[in-house]
Amino acid sequence: MRRIFLTLGDRLVDAGRLGDRRDVFHLTVEELLGAVDGTTVTADLKALVALRAGEDAASIGRADPPERFSTQGEAVDLDAVVASALPAPGEAGEQRVGLACCRGSVTAKVRVVNDPRTEALEPGEILVARHTDPGWIAVFANAAGVIAERGSLLSHSAIVAREMGVPCVVALKGATQWLETGDTVRLDGGDGSVTRIARAAG
Repeated sequence: MRRIFLTLGDRLVDAGRLGDRRDVFHLTVEELLGAVDGTTVTADLKALVALRAGEDAASIGRADPPERFSTQGEAVDLDAVVASALPAPGEAGEQRVGLACCRGSVTAKVRVVNDPRTEALEPGEILVARHTDPGWIAVFANAAGVIAERGSLLSHSAIVAREMGVPCVVALKGATQWLETGDTVRLDGGDGSVTRIARAAG
């Protein structure tokens, strides 16, 4: 099905209706087939793709809600709640502790990945992500370790790390804001600690 849709994407690009063959993945099956047989709701597929791409980007950039929260009375601005719950830059020094999921320690550079479809790890790097799911499996291939902001002992990040035998720490709040691609850290999957040894150059 993927090959079929990409082929349709090529034809829609040739017809000037899409800018890139992979834009088909921003359309529903019904919208894509409708574009072929002329029954689509809108003829402006590029605008629809731009709208969906913007929604995806906003979703990736949205902060995760706290694990637990309660409200009373007026509506609460969740973004403000999340921001106040995250450590300020530099807070808690150069070491933080999350949930240990797979024993072992490794010292290496990290790479913060937000979108597994467009970003990849270099061999030996430590993966840093908000969370992972089965769509991230190709990113894990080069990982020397895994750090995730969310998760539990039975989360996807933890299970795959144990299968691969690489150190893993999850539930490390604010990890993708605290660490930057190129930082060198010591990850200990036995006690759940992550220590930044050196910041990225530049």
